Amino acid sequence: MNIQQAIIRSRVQRTVGGVLLLGGTLFYFVSLLMALYHAAVAATHIPMLRPLGGSIQNLIASVYEATVPYIGFVWRNVPTINQADPFTYSNLMFLGLIGVMILGGQLRIAGKRLQVRINKQIEKVEDMQWRQSMMGGAAGGTSISADTIGHLNVYQQSMPPSSDEKWWTRPWGIIGLGIVSGYAVAVLAKMTGML
Repeated sequence: MNIQQAIIRSRVQRTVGGVLLLGGTLFYFVSLLMALYHAAVAATHIPMLRPLGGSIQNLIASVYEATVPYIGFVWRNVPTINQADPFTYSNLMFLGLIGVMILGGQLRIAGKRLQVRINKQIEKVEDMQWRQSMMGGAAGGTSISADTIGHLNVYQQSMPPSSDEKWWTRPWGIIGLGIVSGYAVAVLAKMTGML
């Protein structure tokens, strides 16, 4: 992989990771708000907790009204946590959101690490090219200009391999992939009637 390909990979990893992290976090917190809302509804049936339950319902309703024009899709499709049965589809979806957030975070971290490596490699290549130009200039007695150095294509130089590229072998990467793959298997089992 050359530096140009590494730059593209870094941008893709950071973008996809950011989208997964942001989307997963948004669904996760709206799901928590919905669970809190349902708990507040249940609390209104207890006379002592009725004022607290009503206040929480009003607060979450205000948040809903303020955000539904922007994230209405999230409010309509968010999984609702079911405390009575832990193996419901909504609970599995909620667990899947945690896996998506972990994967998004790991992809984003991998993209940032690759970007740091790219910057270091570009500095090394440019430094090496300056030295080579100066050595050639000293021997031939010619002057060196920034234009001469600019004509050398830094982005076609190769990137040294690194273990940082394999984010899926790191502990959080393994956990995130395990959760998402377990979620996928559970959803397929639920869809086919095996569960």
